[in-house]
Amino acid sequence: MSQRNIRRIALFAGAPAVVAAVLAVSAFADASPTSPAAAAPAAAPAALPTGTSASASATSATSATVAPAAPAAPATVPSAAATAAPAPATASAAGAAPSGVPSAATPPPPLAPAAVPNNAAASWKPIAPPHTQSVTHDVGLNECASVQGARTWQQQGYVSAFKTPAIQDSFTFADPETAQRAYQSLLGAMKACQDTSRTVQSKAHLSTDAQVTQTGTTADGAAYARRWTAAAGMSAPGPQTNHIYLVQRGNLLTVLQFPELADQGGTYATTDDRSALTALADQLTSASATR
Repeated sequence: MSQRNIRRIALFAGAPAVVAAVLAVSAFADASPTSPAAAAPAAAPAALPTGTSASASATSATSATVAPAAPAAPATVPSAAATAAPAPATASAAGAAPSGVPSAATPPPPLAPAAVPNNAAASWKPIAPPHTQSVTHDVGLNECASVQGARTWQQQGYVSAFKTPAIQDSFTFADPETAQRAYQSLLGAMKACQDTSRTVQSKAHLSTDAQVTQTGTTADGAAYARRWTAAAGMSAPGPQTNHIYLVQRGNLLTVLQFPELADQGGTYATTDDRSALTALADQLTSASATR
């Protein structure tokens, strides 16, 4: 991730004991383009060794106790003027985005835990209230993709019964066209994610076994599964499957991600991924329509 990216939390490196602490303490640590060190929390919470950051190794799932930590004080988010009626979005690789979608000045409320994929097995619970801040730089999502050009960024973390995380990142943009460009960039990054992930593995001296497949498509969304032996960093190390959902409507974009760790058994059925994309799109539409 370049220095121009805001260093987001380690999405999968928190699994499991680091999840709550990292989300609450370092999710929105200020990181200027000239100060990469600003990405780490100023002080590590009690649950973490001193100096734990986004590259922290995962702690044993069976011994971890996840307690919701108090979130950092939300940054003040300037109000963005509501955009004019959006023009029809450019056709995407996942299909043409619907036109006439109302715009919103702030991200919509995050998904209810019961609506997060695999809830029947995971029993998702929110880690802390969602946090929203203004943003002026790229936001890295995983080893492959980052969001460019957003105005505001909201992040909601969830923890499963397996002590693993899910994270929903939602963004607003100046207009639907800017949001569509960001979405198209994400699609391109995910198309190249298998090669990118294998490069990460090679640099970490791991077997280059990464496989990325598209598991769902709608008119305004796409879902992916990345199966790989992950290198420690933004991901917890070891065999796992990462589930990634991208949806854009109007000037809104949302990204939902969660991992399945191999030692817990991969049970989530990706045949449900189209339904998950539809739920995310409905969330963006209903939120926009009420603003």
